[in-house]
Amino acid sequence: MAALGRRPWSHASVPAALVETHATYQHVFDIYVPIGLGVITLFALATLLAVVLYRRRPPEQAARFSSNDRLEGGYALLLVCTIAFLLYITFSAEHRVDTVSAREQPQLVVNVTAAKWEWHFEYPSYGIDRYSGAVGSEQLVLPANRAIRFRLTSADVIHALWIPALSYKHDAIPGSVQSFTLSFARPGTYSGECAEFCGLMHSNMLFTARVLAPSRFLAWAQAERGSTGARR
Repeated sequence: MAALGRRPWSHASVPAALVETHATYQHVFDIYVPIGLGVITLFALATLLAVVLYRRRPPEQAARFSSNDRLEGGYALLLVCTIAFLLYITFSAEHRVDTVSAREQPQLVVNVTAAKWEWHFEYPSYGIDRYSGAVGSEQLVLPANRAIRFRLTSADVIHALWIPALSYKHDAIPGSVQSFTLSFARPGTYSGECAEFCGLMHSNMLFTARVLAPSRFLAWAQAERGSTGARR
């Protein structure tokens, strides 16, 4: 695991799974939504049809049966197949992203500790510490188009690091370090937050990722080397 600054930048393109988490999970979303809407529509139409057809049926014409094994069995089989299909596409997408992430050689490592109600970002290669959330608003500065390994944990309860622009969310679990690799395709500002309700000040647990061109990031890291951000 080589951190940024210990070897020259590679000009090879970052694997697509690291920069296309949005497209990967959007594909899963695009499958879930039509199926969900189809189920809702089916039940709504079936209910409406039953109301229209049988609203004035006299009691003597009421159904004399309480079950329909074939209908119920077919319905149960359809549900099982649908659930199995959704689980398959969900875990396939997750496996694809996680596999490429685990195999990628990162060019920067950032240790992330979530706590009520702050984020602590540590750059071990540079001795840089930054804090964001209820304690302040220091930015998480990152290089563009580079593989970045995040090592995520929690100091107290379960939190979740969420970067909406990448459609990526990962739980921070106390006593466990979760590793994943991401890449930001282009410079810019990306908002992030905790996506797991963690207490009264959960809404203040925000951060901003400022993504710079690689040369600018190196200049920033060298200038900030050894600095520790102050909690406010």
